[in-house]
Amino acid sequence: MLDERELTDLMHAEVDSAERPSALLDVDRAMATGRRQRHYSRAAGVALAIGLLVAGGVTVPGLLAPDRPPATTGPAAGGPPAAAGLPAALTTVDPGVVYVRFGWLPDGMRSLQYQSGLLLSGPGVYLGAVSSPVGENWHGVAVNLYPKGVEPSAPQRDTGEPATLTGTSPGPELNGMPSTFVTYSGTEQPEAILRWRYAPDGWAQLRVHGVAGDPAETAERVARTLTFGHEVLPMPVTVPDLPEDLRPITGNVSLDLGGPGAWNAYMEWSPEPADADPGRQRARTLMIAFSPYRLVTDPRDKAYVNPNTTLDGHPARFGGQGGEESLTVYDVSGITVSIYDDGLLPAGGTRALFRKLDIGPDAAEWLPHLKR
Repeated sequence: MLDERELTDLMHAEVDSAERPSALLDVDRAMATGRRQRHYSRAAGVALAIGLLVAGGVTVPGLLAPDRPPATTGPAAGGPPAAAGLPAALTTVDPGVVYVRFGWLPDGMRSLQYQSGLLLSGPGVYLGAVSSPVGENWHGVAVNLYPKGVEPSAPQRDTGEPATLTGTSPGPELNGMPSTFVTYSGTEQPEAILRWRYAPDGWAQLRVHGVAGDPAETAERVARTLTFGHEVLPMPVTVPDLPEDLRPITGNVSLDLGGPGAWNAYMEWSPEPADADPGRQRARTLMIAFSPYRLVTDPRDKAYVNPNTTLDGHPARFGGQGGEESLTVYDVSGITVSIYDDGLLPAGGTRALFRKLDIGPDAAEWLPHLKR
């Protein structure tokens, strides 16, 4: 059985793979399950996760918070919309920033997600919308922004076979520059992959796969209605000052459109510098995640975790070994809080950190900026 760190890596791999079905991250279970077999190699879990990565994930930033208007203006009157961009290619990807948002999306999207910072494929931004049911091969729309000088990657096929470039054709003008449609071998569904420069030396890639309608027309319409900016990534809870040696590396928000209030949000921190190898940055992290609370008592339910303690009157599950701690606290103003610490906090640090979190009374009513 995989331990929590390996489960976390696998969750990231799903986020980073636009070829795989999207589901809300079951952080509660990942945080509270698997401490029993900590002796399994962390490296093996990371290697497995890296083997799953590719280009994008499951996301849809549609609207920023009402007090944060878009940083870019709309299309000129009388003309077709044309996607703008950023003033400069990203050299540092801030995990606490929203860089791109969807405008128009085709019907039938089931789940949305935004992630920025350190993806498994390296620093970048992912925005996606998924139309396929959980457990089926990925269908949907995925947008990736790559840092300065980084080339877009080929899609990963469900068969595991490497995709090879088979052709290119001109696309629409985007951000005042030409774009290119690229085709790859091995696709089993109608597909369009569109690439352009969101800024000089900065590539954007939009992939449409298995969505109803003409994929190239869909890709062009989605691309033309993207908006770019530099806005704070909203989170449901304010995290207090952390140790100065911890640096945020990943921010993520997800929304399941199939049910009201089905969302997930998390941030992750590392003590390693930004120029360290990505695997080294992930080797020891602090992760804080939030999701709506729901009472689960059926052990067959995937979200079931049996509390083994209480914290400030809330049912909780705590585990620790070798300086590492995992803490999940249930029904705190209607949300569940999960903290996983790879030994970066003092002993008992997860409980102390939980008590410092600024959890408002309306936390359960929060929704990510992904709502269309």
